[in-house]
Order: sequence, then C-alpha cells, then structure tokens
Amino acid sequence: MADMQLTSQPNGLNSIFFDKNSVLKSAAYTVVANDDNGKIFYSTIDNMVYTLPSIADGQVYTFVNMAEDGMAKMSISPAALDGIMYVTATDDKDLINTKATAKKGDSVTIFNVAGAVYWSVSHARGVFAKEA
Repeated sequence: MADMQLTSQPNGLNSIFFDKNSVLKSAAYTVVANDDNGKIFYSTIDNMVYTLPSIADGQVYTFVNMAEDGMAKMSISPAALDGIMYVTATDDKDLINTKATAKKGDSVTIFNVAGAVYWSVSHARGVFAKEA
C-alpha cells in the first residue's frame, strides 16, 4: 500500500489524504537518515515503535497512528545521545501517542536543522507525552 488514506476526522469532518511518500509499517522500524527523509510513516498496530537515526541536518519525518480510536500506542524513540524537543528537551526519551488518548490520524512531524542538538516537533495532532 503506497498511499495513506484518512476518511474521517475526530471532529466529524470527512477528508481524504493521499501522499506518494506514505509508507505503511507493520513492525517496529528504524528510520534511515537520508533514505527516509520526507517520508510519512503510518501504522495500525499497537505498541508501534519508530527509532530515529542519529541527528542529521535537514531531515524531516512524519509519523501517523492510523489505528481506530484507543486501539494503538505509537512511540518515536531518539538515539541514546539525542532527544526530541516537545515542550522540554530530554535526551533518550520517547515521544508517545498513548493508547488511552490515541485517535485515528494522530500525527507528529519532526525535523532537524543545522547545529541543533535535538529533534524538533514542527506539528503534532493529538495527545503526545514524553517518556518518564
């Protein structure tokens, strides 16, 4: 399946979203710097973990939870020496779309720019928490 489709928004509006860079993942996945730059990863499985590569300038990735509401937890895990800037920056802590709060279509886009020491969140839809 090369395209992602979202036909129902949590607010009741209907829409369709397709993208040629959408990639379905059915098991934990380690993102590959440069090769995966600009891709949209999505899954419907519970406990999905995307492991980020070490920080690399100019990289952008989007992760989408396409499971039905409350059915799947999704985690984005940085490399041990890296972190994700989301409210606060903490090394080696996951960004998590918890199962209890997950809604179909919850998503987060992260990026890195030259000189930054953390991945940064440019967009988040839904409830995301930092690992304790």
